[in-house]
Amino acid sequence: MNQCIIDAVKKRSRTTECGIEYKRVTAKLKDLDRAELHVHMNGAIPLSAIQDILADEATDLPADFLIERDILRNKPCRSLASYLTPWEVLRRFPKKRENLSRLSLAIFENLAQNNVRFVELRSSVLYLSKLQNCSPAQALERLLESIEAASNSFGIRTGLILTIARGEQSSVALSTILQAYQDLGQPSDVVGLDLAGDEEITYPAELPSLFRKAKDRFGLGITIHAGETGRVDNIREAIELFDADRIGHGTAASKSPHLLDFLAKQEVCVEVCPISNRLTGAVPENESHPLFQFRRHGVPFVICSDNPGIHQKGLADDHAAAMNEGLSVREIYEQFQVAKRYSFIEGLD
Repeated sequence: MNQCIIDAVKKRSRTTECGIEYKRVTAKLKDLDRAELHVHMNGAIPLSAIQDILADEATDLPADFLIERDILRNKPCRSLASYLTPWEVLRRFPKKRENLSRLSLAIFENLAQNNVRFVELRSSVLYLSKLQNCSPAQALERLLESIEAASNSFGIRTGLILTIARGEQSSVALSTILQAYQDLGQPSDVVGLDLAGDEEITYPAELPSLFRKAKDRFGLGITIHAGETGRVDNIREAIELFDADRIGHGTAASKSPHLLDFLAKQEVCVEVCPISNRLTGAVPENESHPLFQFRRHGVPFVICSDNPGIHQKGLADDHAAAMNEGLSVREIYEQFQVAKRYSFIEGLD
């Protein structure tokens, strides 16, 4: 790759000869094989599908909640909690089983448009169990069936990561979901566990040991949302207490060279979501993205999309955003192989 192209990418030039090559390179990047390791199902549903399902199910919305205004996130938010307000509605559907299939197809259509070849989707089944008035095991089975049908339609390899939200009931939620997983005979499509939610919310003291035991017993990968709100200690705790294989976001690591070296030594992969990081305020507008420091310290990372539906974007846009943050063309080309290395899905070629 010649230096002209790399410089053009870094400078975002579109008027020079290098700018012409920039356009050619980014056009070629649209055809790259991609892999997605950090994407939430609720946050990946296109707006049109959300509107159709809400109308079909006559879903009650919170007072003064406007779909077009309050679901989408395309400007930096005041806080992570503010960014997460769309979930007040995103957790109110689908009540109908057919709409679960409907939204899964919409998600996978977007993934296919972004040339995603394999994906690890994240979802909690407990809200689905309540919505559809079924057991957690039945909810997990329905979720897996809808994902399998959609992934087969578009030829995308898929694994499911079961997400637990931070809070007082985290341990109960994890135990319930793991019991559902066992009741279904430990389906191979379930590949990992995730802890997510506002990092300002505490969790039960026993939760880390429950994650470790699940990893040891079932061979599930562990990924923890940590360091998205500036708490450096959360990243170290995710590794030392939860035995995390990957860190979601991890932007606060840039504040600690020692932690960056620790991540590199432990070969813990950071799931970097460039667009989301700017929208949540995890990376302020006046600061460079931690990608620079991850690269400098040898920390492995994968570019991911987080919640492409509410961003009205896709993984290709996050790759472009990563280039605008300073990632080289070569590193974008390498992303597919990096994702293979750190994926929880077995048997990837």
